[in-house]
Amino acid sequence: MNGTPRTPAPEIRRGKIYQNVYAKRSSDRPAVSAARLEKAEITAGTMLFADPGARERAFQDGVFFLKIPAEVDVSAGDEFARTFHRGPAATPYGRFRTLDSSHFGDPLLGFHQRVNQIEQFLLERRFWGTDYPPEIAALGEALTRLSQQVLHSVLAHVGVPERDRAQATGGCSRAEGSYHLTFNHYRPAHEDIGLSSHKDDGFLTILRTTSPGLEVARGNQWEAVPANPDCFVVNFGLSMEILTADSGTPVAAIMHRVARQRDDRSSYGHFTSSGCVPGADQGIHRYVAGIGLERVCGSRELIDENDHEIYAGTEAPDPPVPDTLAPTTRGAAEGGRG
Repeated sequence: MNGTPRTPAPEIRRGKIYQNVYAKRSSDRPAVSAARLEKAEITAGTMLFADPGARERAFQDGVFFLKIPAEVDVSAGDEFARTFHRGPAATPYGRFRTLDSSHFGDPLLGFHQRVNQIEQFLLERRFWGTDYPPEIAALGEALTRLSQQVLHSVLAHVGVPERDRAQATGGCSRAEGSYHLTFNHYRPAHEDIGLSSHKDDGFLTILRTTSPGLEVARGNQWEAVPANPDCFVVNFGLSMEILTADSGTPVAAIMHRVARQRDDRSSYGHFTSSGCVPGADQGIHRYVAGIGLERVCGSRELIDENDHEIYAGTEAPDPPVPDTLAPTTRGAAEGGRG
């Protein structure tokens, strides 16, 4: 095994995460076609696709549709996403516009207006029970259970042994990772792209969107994801790409963005990441078949470096890196905490 060539994984350092896709990150490159995504559903706690080929394509793309389970009520989340940005006069959720990062003591949390069109309200799971209304906290917990089912199904296919999954996922296999429930509004009056192209930093994102706007990078082009109100969009992030790069069946982190919006648009997403509450950073690992787990970097390090790339922007090096996608990266999906 020591003589086997290692699959490259993203370099977690400012200016390096996207070093091979600078040209593709340009907002001047429009989507040229509709994305035809594979579709899965949860049956008896296991994620199933129509056939093994569909599963392989979904994992290689890094994005797919997931049928919304009957037990997950998305209605309260839809209403929160439509109203949180309107201010206290908009009941019952407009008051969340006034809760910024100073209220939570963390620069990532609360209400933000980003440099793109996006306005955002996001909280870590440790704040859900005290700061989200009960119906929104319940939605977050339902999505955490769903993410756990998706994660176990992926790791079983990839071949990560059960005994290694808790460490490999920073506790996510036991629903003990870090989770964010994030609501997004896109400001049509702000003349910019909806959300800059990026990859999510965590293992997977569950996105609820009912309007067009999400675009993904597959192959050498951008594609528009059609709105499907009956399904979530699930996409994989850098933590999953790093974990599985040497597994023999790598799972891609897909690069994605939100196009310039001409009308009000809302969405929300649930992010599953390695545990990184203050003082307890569980780290990002790589699984090597026949060897086991190798620590790559800290969980917060990955978040901070990736957020800088998304929101501060990345300048292409001189000379520019060739305009190609990494071998294990064919695609992407919405909404970042990031």
